[in-house]
Amino acid sequence: MILEAILLGFSTGTYCAMYCGPVLIPFLFGTEKQSYGRNAALTGTFLLGRLAMYFILGAVFGAAGLLISEFFDPVMARRLSVYAYIFCGLSLLCNSLGVRFPWSNCEGGCKCPKLRKIGNDWVTAALTGLAVGLHICPPLWTAICRSVFGGNGLKGFFYFVFFYTGTLPFFIPLLGIPFLTKRISVLKKISRITQILVGAYFLIFNGLIPLFF
Repeated sequence: MILEAILLGFSTGTYCAMYCGPVLIPFLFGTEKQSYGRNAALTGTFLLGRLAMYFILGAVFGAAGLLISEFFDPVMARRLSVYAYIFCGLSLLCNSLGVRFPWSNCEGGCKCPKLRKIGNDWVTAALTGLAVGLHICPPLWTAICRSVFGGNGLKGFFYFVFFYTGTLPFFIPLLGIPFLTKRISVLKKISRITQILVGAYFLIFNGLIPLFF
């Protein structure tokens, strides 16, 4: 059962990279304080936020009786993805405008204390992790169903943990980001501008427009 969970997680690693990469890569490259420990901690915060959202979804779906169905409603999946893009885009923009200010040499960021607090790197890592966790893929839906109906609660919990562990190898390359930023300083400014563009694209084109139109 453990091997099944790990292989199921590994099989969805490319899906995770597709949704997490555009968020994590510009965010981690653009942080003001670059160190291996801080980079790893921010990545871990993001991943824990994503895991927490998976547990929340499992609990909500189980309470609503949705896990009885073999297939996940694609309309609901698209709606959850729209909300994910909105929250993720807002969080990235708050981080860009509150802390980064890529269009100037000001490393202090915005002078508004509230915006700086909302856009804090640690808050951004946690919120974007929670937001990305709203994207439901077939392997994730399978893991949620298997963890709920695979036996007692403890066994189901560990099944899901090992499933999640199987997705983690795809995030290992992110741990080497400080090695690059310390040698190619322009990457930081490029990443900050990219983060603003990604945040705006998520919020407007993948979020608000599909939500209302």
